[in-house]
Amino acid sequence: MIRNERLFEPECRALFVFFTVALLVATHWPGLYIPGPFSRTDLIVHAGVFCVWTWLFYGSGFILGGRVCPCGTRRLIWTAVIGMCFAVFDETTQPLFRRVFDLWDLIADIVGVLLAVGLIALSRRVAGGAALSLGE
Repeated sequence: MIRNERLFEPECRALFVFFTVALLVATHWPGLYIPGPFSRTDLIVHAGVFCVWTWLFYGSGFILGGRVCPCGTRRLIWTAVIGMCFAVFDETTQPLFRRVFDLWDLIADIVGVLLAVGLIALSRRVAGGAALSLGE
């Protein structure tokens, strides 16, 4: 493994933890509403936020210890599975905080996870697996 490939991993882990806490506070805060220029603008926000969350999660190296191995596809699959599980957790716990479960929000969250995994896979293919795949 090239030493520079893990250069930003500690910062990515810290940013991931901060982003996760901010995401959970924002999605569970009672009465929080996202105004927008059209109906259900929040779905775009959901997809974008979960895309960033997934990229940070992958870059943090928490999956498979961030080690380089011939199982890059396995790491991506686990990132997607855990990301979707986190999306389900996030949406299903909102009613505990006087919020409502919304299936469309969950679908947008999962779209964001899958978009990030697709972008990571594409970046690994284009860059030969080193650039843009932080922590690997």
